Parts: sequence; structure tokens; C-alpha cells
Amino acid sequence: MISDLPFVSVVVSTRNRSRTLAQSSVALLAVDYPADRWEVIIVDNRSTDDTLAVAHEIARRRPDLVRVIEERELGLSATRNAGIREARGEIIAFADDDSFPESGWLRTLVEALMREDALVVGGSVEPWFQGELPAWFTERYLVYVTDWDKGPEIQELTYNDYPRGANIAFRREAFERFGLFSTHLGYKGSRLVSCDEIEICLRIERGGGRILYVPGARVRHITAAERITPRWLARRFAGQSHSEAIVDWQHAGWKGLRRGLPWFYRHARQAARQKHLPPDGKVFAHCWRRALLGYVIGFLHAPLTVPRYRPAAGTAADWLPRA
Repeated sequence: MISDLPFVSVVVSTRNRSRTLAQSSVALLAVDYPADRWEVIIVDNRSTDDTLAVAHEIARRRPDLVRVIEERELGLSATRNAGIREARGEIIAFADDDSFPESGWLRTLVEALMREDALVVGGSVEPWFQGELPAWFTERYLVYVTDWDKGPEIQELTYNDYPRGANIAFRREAFERFGLFSTHLGYKGSRLVSCDEIEICLRIERGGGRILYVPGARVRHITAAERITPRWLARRFAGQSHSEAIVDWQHAGWKGLRRGLPWFYRHARQAARQKHLPPDGKVFAHCWRRALLGYVIGFLHAPLTVPRYRPAAGTAADWLPRA
């Protein structure tokens, strides 16, 4: 057991989730970590309900531990970057406003970073479904509702199976060497743009940093009822593929996009052939049609709106997306 634990900052991004923030903060503030060795930074992102007031009430009750800041630029990446800039910790961890960590969550992440030669660690995320699962909802949708568990052993991770944002911690050094989260990625209001963790972890991996899955650092993550509907999942597929087009462009340019588009086309064709198969063939085919469209839109827009990631010569390995 490591006794000399480093100071840790836990960043919680929130927007219009006053009820879940109030509930999840109880679990977060109860984690097993020395009270004088960590802080919680709640970053409100232009909430239009009473979320900011709830955040200040949490801080009022625990002024020794909790601070509240506001970020006016819309987007998850912008709020995380604001938290990083405010953080005092040697290690910076991230938790969602609707995730519930187990007691040993933070200590397990920190001790892994102290013990292992890694820049990033993350643990399992279990979806906490708020409603009965429909018959068509099969295992292949779980990855889209943040269900992630790599088993009982520490594992080194590579693209594109990285830790999820509801359960991830970085050494501060990672941001100093590789920059902050890309504001071209990450949820923005109702836009389901994603891949913000994937993109920064890819920068770190390309630069030689190790990224690990750590068993024992567990959180439960609320999956609201509207996220287990065909409509939401189709939007989620489209947002994911749009985001992957951005990552492909950022890290591999036109070569990446020309490699990624056929990959999405093949998978959409394969899903279309299964549309008559029960229980979810029609839903799955529709989701993949939306995924292909999302990638096409990203293919067209990313070169016009997103700058390439250009590391200094010799500091990062070459990279191409999926074959």
C-alpha cells in the first residue's frame, strides 16, 4: 500500500443535470482518499436549470474539498480543459455528473499511476439502466452506452480501445507534453460528438506514453431511458462516426479519411444484409446507415474546419486508422 499519496484533482463537468449531480456527488465525496490530498472541481457549462446552484450548495457543504467554476464555451472538452487549468493536482482524474464511483475508485487509479510507468489509467464502467431494456437491445449496443470492462488483470491499451471519460486519470505531465482535449471533439449541448478521450489518448500513445486498464477502479454510469431508444442510438452512431472522421483527419490527413470511408461503407453494407434478422436487424441497419452518413459529413467538413495534429519531427509514431 502506498502511504505517501500525491495530491489529486477530480474534475466533474456538468450541464443541466442538477438531480444527478446532487446524487453522484454523494458517492464521489465518499471515496477512500485522504481528505487533505485531493480536491473536486465542478465545472458548470452554461446550465440553464438549477445545476449551478446545486454545485454551489455542494461546495458550501464541503468547502475544504469542492470548488465550482464556470466555463462559457459550450462543450465537454472546453469544460475539461477549464478544470485542468484550475487543477492543483499532480494527477488529474475525471468523473461524470451521472457516474457513481466505488469507494476504492480514486485510490486504485492513483496507486496504479504511481506504481506503473503510465501516463493514463482507467477502470471499468457499468451502465446503470434507468428503465427496462427492450427486446431488440442486444449486446452490440452496450459499447455505445459506456459499458466497458476489460477483466481482472491490468492491461496495456492501444487505439481505439482506451479508457472511458467517466473513469480516467492522467498524470499532469500528459497534458504538459501533449496538450489539452481537442475542442473539435466531445459532446456539445445536444450534439453527440465524441472521441475526445480517444483523440488525446492517441496523441499520448503515438508519443510513446503508456495507457493502462486498471481492475478495481469501478464506477456505475446512469444510462437514461431515452438512451435505449432506436432514435437516440442512431444519433449516437452518427456522432461517433463523425467524430472518428475528425480523428482520422487530425492524425492521418487525407490518407486517414480515404482509409476510413470504405471501412464504414463495408460495415453499413453488412448491417443492411441483416436488417430482416430478429431481434434488432432493422434497428442495427438504420444505426449503421446513420453511421455512414456521419462519417461522410465528417469527411467533407473536417478538412475545412479542423487543424491537423502535427507533432514535432521524430516525437510521434506515424499512424493510420482501421484497415
